[in-house]
Amino acid sequence: MSFVGFIGLGLMGKPMATRLLKAGYCLVVHNRSPKPVEELVALGALPASSPREVAERSEFVITMLPDNPDVRSVIAGANGVIEGAREGTVVIDMSTVSPYLAQELNAMLAAKSVDFLDAPVSGSTMAAEAGTLTIMVGGRKEAYERALPLFRAMGDKIFYMGGPGMGAYTKLCNQIAVSLNLLAACEALLLAKKAGLDQQKVIEVLSTGAGSSWQLATLGPRMIKRDFRPGFKVQHLRKDLRIVREIAEHLGLPLPGVGLVAELIKSLEQRGHGADGTQSLITLLEELAGMG
Repeated sequence: MSFVGFIGLGLMGKPMATRLLKAGYCLVVHNRSPKPVEELVALGALPASSPREVAERSEFVITMLPDNPDVRSVIAGANGVIEGAREGTVVIDMSTVSPYLAQELNAMLAAKSVDFLDAPVSGSTMAAEAGTLTIMVGGRKEAYERALPLFRAMGDKIFYMGGPGMGAYTKLCNQIAVSLNLLAACEALLLAKKAGLDQQKVIEVLSTGAGSSWQLATLGPRMIKRDFRPGFKVQHLRKDLRIVREIAEHLGLPLPGVGLVAELIKSLEQRGHGADGTQSLITLLEELAGMG
């Protein structure tokens, strides 16, 4: 099996890397904090001291990192992936980043005859553990076809979206729908509670019709139970919506709904919920309604 490098073993990265190990790939791993590296080494992975070393030892290099600066630094910075990658290496960024950064990194790596794929994912930590992520990919078609077996180890809904940056653009579209559906789920449950309805029964009813959504069906019950453990953190949604707004502004595209949700998510993070799951948005809306 191929040697695959994996950099970024956080909430999503670690279960994704574990899926690759279970699929039989020889995995070379690196992370800023040592604990997840040690846990994967115990399962059979090989440790590396830097992104450069990961690239030197791997045919494919996957990054799963928090934000644009992290991805730029790990791939293109000093001692980064670009310094260790050889001709024919495929670098796959599965983070949620700006399409412009994806296109910039593609150009930098192409100058070294290294392929780059932007391949962000949709799905919770549970989907990452189960290998049922949705993966949306941009980049050269031949590189996508080479990487397809890796994607199939991590997800079961894989889409080739076009050239460099197109996977990243698709993920931003996804985050628009996620955030607006999240707000709708919160407001529906808020009205149900105020009216004296059984909130769980409301979820069951809405989930059978046109008002259904993943956010309502999956996160709604957690809101009712006050279970705010993260499948997707507030601070990460805040970052994603920042990127959406930056790209929309550059394209001259007004997105008033996104603007509203982004401000609510920002307020939620400022109230100390940054590391909580996005379902904790219900607490802010309850506070605004005098129901907290």
